[in-house]
Amino acid sequence: MNLEVEQALKVKSIALDIIEELLQDEAHYKEKDLKNAAELLSRCVCDLVNIYAGISEVHDTALQGTISKVKISYNSIVNSKEKVKNCI
Repeated sequence: MNLEVEQALKVKSIALDIIEELLQDEAHYKEKDLKNAAELLSRCVCDLVNIYAGISEVHDTALQGTISKVKISYNSIVNSKEKVKNCI
């Protein structure tokens, strides 16, 4: 498996983790953190479209940036949930 496919699968894996996290019952999140996560995930979609459409010349760098953005989104959601749980 080539590096680009591995990186794309990493993005997918983290995205699935985000879905699993958000679908948990009794979970509450701060609106600001959800907005930040939504923005970063939207940017990830744009990055992936640029790669797929051939707009981005350097796929490896673009995929690394996409992985970073999706990780930040996941961490933002998880940390937000913990803070809200402590406040309730």
